[in-house]
Amino acid sequence: MTVSSQPARATSHRVSTSVIPVFGKASGIRSALAKFGRRALSNIRSTMKTLQKARMISALSSMNDQQLAQIGISRSDIPRYAETLMSNE
Repeated sequence: MTVSSQPARATSHRVSTSVIPVFGKASGIRSALAKFGRRALSNIRSTMKTLQKARMISALSSMNDQQLAQIGISRSDIPRYAETLMSNE
């Protein structure tokens, strides 16, 4: 084993440039997650609106013709009336 009498050289530590793209990737992932979240929220809202409309049509359909006449609609007008009510919300 050989021992050197020269002092050890100081080594400088550099930050690897490969770290920089990681931050870019994180931003891209964050952006993708935000986009996914917006789509999911939009789909949930659409589904909820569809369910509300279906419930409204079901409730109106369960009424008899006299009750429907009292609120000013006929049985054939139920889908259009439900759509009108949903668009006003």
